[in-house]
Amino acid sequence: MSGFPSYTSFDYQPVATIPVIASFDAEGHIAPLYVRVDGVPLKVDSFWVKSSFAHTVTFSCQVQHEDTLLPVLLSYYQTEGVWTIPAQTQSLLP
Repeated sequence: MSGFPSYTSFDYQPVATIPVIASFDAEGHIAPLYVRVDGVPLKVDSFWVKSSFAHTVTFSCQVQHEDTLLPVLLSYYQTEGVWTIPAQTQSLLP
């Protein structure tokens, strides 16, 4: 099996890629609506844009899991179209 180097921003140990359903408008605004962590779909209750630089937007979110709001830090890599969370967030769910 051959290997190849990866030069993407999100392809390293401290982050995990996750599926996200988001809204994009013509003015360039992005709103995450749902995320899936550990196979569990979670609705984004609220968010704010924490930072935006070099085609990467970071969102500080509150997601609903059962009757609890949990914090999640999402990053969206605009060039690659990929969403990530810090790897330790995957143990977010009780």
